[in-house]
Amino acid sequence: MFPSEPRRTSDSASEDEALLPISHRSGSRKTRPRAFLPTLTKWKANPYCLLPIVLIVSMSRGVTMSPRIQVYRAIACRALNAEEDSHRSSLQYFLTAAEDCSSAAVQARAARIQASVVTLMSVLSAIATGFWSRLGDVHGRKPVLALFLLGAICMELTYVLVMRQESLFGRHAEGFILAGPILEGLVGGLSSFNGVVHAYTSDCTRHGSRSGIFSTIQGIVFVGLAAGPWFSGLVLPKSATLEVENAFALSISLLLAVLIYILSICPESREPTLPEDDIYHSERPLFTWDPVAVIRSHIVQFIKALVIPITMFAPRSVPGRPGKSYNLTLVGMALFLYLVSIGVYSAKYLYAQHVYSWTTAELGYYMSILWITRAFNLLVFLPIIISYFKPKTNSASPDSAHIAAELHFDKRLAQASLAVDGLADALVALTPASSQTLFTGLSCLSSFTSGGNPTLHSLAAVCLHACGFSSEVGALFGGLAVLSAIAHIINPYIYALTYSSTVAYFPKAIFVLATALLSSAVLLLTGVSSRTEDVVIRERPPEDDEYSSGSGSAI
Repeated sequence: MFPSEPRRTSDSASEDEALLPISHRSGSRKTRPRAFLPTLTKWKANPYCLLPIVLIVSMSRGVTMSPRIQVYRAIACRALNAEEDSHRSSLQYFLTAAEDCSSAAVQARAARIQASVVTLMSVLSAIATGFWSRLGDVHGRKPVLALFLLGAICMELTYVLVMRQESLFGRHAEGFILAGPILEGLVGGLSSFNGVVHAYTSDCTRHGSRSGIFSTIQGIVFVGLAAGPWFSGLVLPKSATLEVENAFALSISLLLAVLIYILSICPESREPTLPEDDIYHSERPLFTWDPVAVIRSHIVQFIKALVIPITMFAPRSVPGRPGKSYNLTLVGMALFLYLVSIGVYSAKYLYAQHVYSWTTAELGYYMSILWITRAFNLLVFLPIIISYFKPKTNSASPDSAHIAAELHFDKRLAQASLAVDGLADALVALTPASSQTLFTGLSCLSSFTSGGNPTLHSLAAVCLHACGFSSEVGALFGGLAVLSAIAHIINPYIYALTYSSTVAYFPKAIFVLATALLSSAVLLLTGVSSRTEDVVIRERPPEDDEYSSGSGSAI
């Protein structure tokens, strides 16, 4: 009887939909948003699609790892000698006159510059990684990968600009060098890259298959780092004056190639989700006119994002058992000390150049040997050890005794890795510094224990499962990522302060510090309980499977 009424109702609904947010529309059709970076191919997402990305990005880091040390020394030498003789501060002078740039004062200042770069990068990465991880959960993984590569390219360009002494950047190199870590840190840096790589892998693998692919990816990282200096030596000209700039140009070219691969070939692993499906924004007010309230809300959310993951390592009550379990607390503390201790590697490079007067090429080959050793340990030696000695089971649902045996195995393997690492650093501190071969051999022994990091991650996951909280594994990896970010904020300054304070009379103090940290980590792991009666297994609800499969972004 009223033919116009339905049309008016429809028009009214259309007007409401144009004004109201999606979450307030009634009966609106939910259409999945399109991906930011659509793939040109029809390939299905697979973890092995990441291997070229991980390999080439690691190669680009390997190409410029040694030149970056040279840039820090050049900036420090330039700053200290500027007032004495401004005419002698050309690029060729600082790259070739190593005898004038090898003093303790130059080494100490270079260490402080390096610490400033690494610390600023770590702080900004710790702040930004959570945001970019959430963005990847909503809009897909490829945009985050592409943004990381753009930040890495800006970082490399910064090194090129500060080495051009005639420019404004070169005249203020000590300050402008910080622009690189700012730009890369704002897009998450390597922390964001590692997180999105693990999230991509989690999107397209089952729970049981992740440990193997994670080990493979970490081994590929060291393969790329080891191949970088060798690839640079084959491609670049042998001119000492232009070697540094050419190295960064080669790194930028590799990163651009990876960016093209991501934009055109690499498939997306996660479909974009609707805004109302984003759990991180569902409780935010739709409209607000109070800027103070907005700022306060963001500050509270940032503090929560930083603190809540760390609470994963608090002592927790075990269902059906008296008292609390301190296993995760001890493992978290041990991992933190281990992550702080690995800051010795950056200081070790400065030590090698100072004591042995190594050139950029020689330092690059030294780094390459260490990375080859790490890759061999992760891809060959450690898998053999695990396959022979890890407790075997034929059951799809291991019982408490088997979980306790696996926990004990991971605990002993982690202790052995950290103990050998600490022993190698202790021997470097005790043996004479005159032998380069001995120093290189002990460094390789230390790198041969690179399984400490993945073993500690595995131990933490087993401890969580033994407490009956296996469904919280995603939050656990988020807590481990925060611990890693905090450790990388602290360790550059600890080693820079130690090295700059002792380089004039005892440069080996950095190895004594590393030994003390690793010994403390080993002692903490002795308190981890692996008794069968302390293991509680609870079946995970079926609805958690889908959620936890996407929780890898917190890794």
